Amino acid sequence: MKKTVLFLLILLVLMTSVSALAAGKIRVTQENFIVAGSYTKYGYVYMRLDNVGDKPIKVNAAILEVFDEDGNPITSTDSLWEYAEYLQPEEYTYAYMYTKIEDEFVGKVDDYLLTVTGKSDTNYVTLRLPVVTEYAENVPGRYGTADYMYATVTNNTEEPIFSVEVVLVLLDEEGNILYMKDESMYSEKAIMPGSSILIRKEVDSSFKEVFAEKGLKPHSVDAIAFVNIRQK
Repeated sequence: MKKTVLFLLILLVLMTSVSALAAGKIRVTQENFIVAGSYTKYGYVYMRLDNVGDKPIKVNAAILEVFDEDGNPITSTDSLWEYAEYLQPEEYTYAYMYTKIEDEFVGKVDDYLLTVTGKSDTNYVTLRLPVVTEYAENVPGRYGTADYMYATVTNNTEEPIFSVEVVLVLLDEEGNILYMKDESMYSEKAIMPGSSILIRKEVDSSFKEVFAEKGLKPHSVDAIAFVNIRQK
């Protein structure tokens, strides 16, 4: 009788383990919180999200809460911006959130809490396109110089691709996220088969000031170019 009970318990554990593995799972594998802004200050959180499960998953929702040194809430947001929505196993995406810091709370920001959830959804799949990136500082322009993130996106399919979105991420030498920008082509523009498009995004001067204050050194760029496609 004891052996039977033990066998049933072991079987139950194994079934539970298999059930747990047979799903997608969102994990925040990196995050960086920065308060920046030339006039109005905002709290930005940049993040990398990985699907650490073995099934597809949709990035579903997120909440960013900002606190003062006494643990009192200052502000919050549930708006998650510019990310590859549907992740296959071992795929990742970047995303960001931001919320306004009122003048009376500037300088009082002490901590934050980030929560991200996913859900099973097989109605769509995110098609990713090849991207080559580059980071360049002090690029001459009409009104002086600027620092830019570059992303060259190529359509490696046999059909025109509309509504391509690109997230460009500035990293330090250790791969930590410093800054993010995005670009959307919408449904009126397409990349033709075998063709490429070059996207350039300037690094905002207010963030460069934060980098200088904190001794952060931009080093490279990562980018994800994608379009969501409905499954047939």
